[in-house]
Amino acid sequence: MTTPSSTQTQTSVHHITSTPETATHSPLPVNDGPVHSSQYAAPAGAPQPTAAKPAHQAQKPAAQPKKQSTGPSSMHSINTSGSHWAMTYSPYTPSGGCKPSADIAADVASIAAKGFSSLRLYSTDCNGLSAVATAAQSHSLNLILGIYISNSGIPAARPQIHEIVTWAHSNPAHWQGVELIVIGNEAVFNNFATAHDLATFISEAKTAFTTAGYTGPVTTTETLETLTTHAATLCPVSDIAAANIHPFFNGHIPASHAGEFVVSQLTLLESVCPGKEAYNLETGWPSQGTANGVAVPGRWEQRTAVEGIRRAAGGKSAFFSYVDDEWKEEGEWGVERSWGCSQLF
Repeated sequence: MTTPSSTQTQTSVHHITSTPETATHSPLPVNDGPVHSSQYAAPAGAPQPTAAKPAHQAQKPAAQPKKQSTGPSSMHSINTSGSHWAMTYSPYTPSGGCKPSADIAADVASIAAKGFSSLRLYSTDCNGLSAVATAAQSHSLNLILGIYISNSGIPAARPQIHEIVTWAHSNPAHWQGVELIVIGNEAVFNNFATAHDLATFISEAKTAFTTAGYTGPVTTTETLETLTTHAATLCPVSDIAAANIHPFFNGHIPASHAGEFVVSQLTLLESVCPGKEAYNLETGWPSQGTANGVAVPGRWEQRTAVEGIRRAAGGKSAFFSYVDDEWKEEGEWGVERSWGCSQLF
């Protein structure tokens, strides 16, 4: 469902971040515009294409971030799980359709068995709020819920607020398993929303969720460079600082230094939104594809990078992704299908 997103390169790179759109789903691909090195056609109602990532200067590694952290004092804590906090999960079949509930339940059970404490969803489609949440609850997994903003903009995303509120109203205990809600996934970077409009939408969503009984943190996630550019607008409405940090797209970071790089970016992230805990909401390394500078895809490299990230910053990172996303186009460097990493845990 989601391909990695990155902020870190010294030279301009193209990279696809696909995220779910709405609950309408079809296994047939659609084309919403020209397909080139930084865009691709996705299943209808499934993840949509995005544009290339901007350049960003690599930073020297900083001190390792804390493994356990909390949200604002008025809210419940974000409970990390030792060296691997969260796994991203997309309830899609290899052809881009929705997985049946039995398959979702088996996937969620596997994530829990690997020691993760949380599971990140990007949207409410594919019966995620019921099938995924029910399975997560049975295995004591916390949920990181998402509202996806597509190229249709914020108005098309607004019904997802209602879906989440309706789901919570059906059983107030549902909120107990939700530790974070993420509004948008690189929506500003992809020009799906302006920073001002996104900030307004976050505030709107917060009000709706608070009224419905939610007491946890709400945030958005962008590339680190995008968040830095719009910090004055986005940080005040975000309860935690969040970014998607992918060492591979830097081009100057080999797999063996992936963990150090993520730590350095988390330290920068904390400085972007002072006083707010920093979390890495999407990270990993591709197992197949062609090299991006010294960043080389491969199974050994993936294992090396993921282990490095796990050891250095796993307690504040959401690993991308549960399995390979075979329905995607290969994209630039031929890596977009190949981020599945659950077998490494």
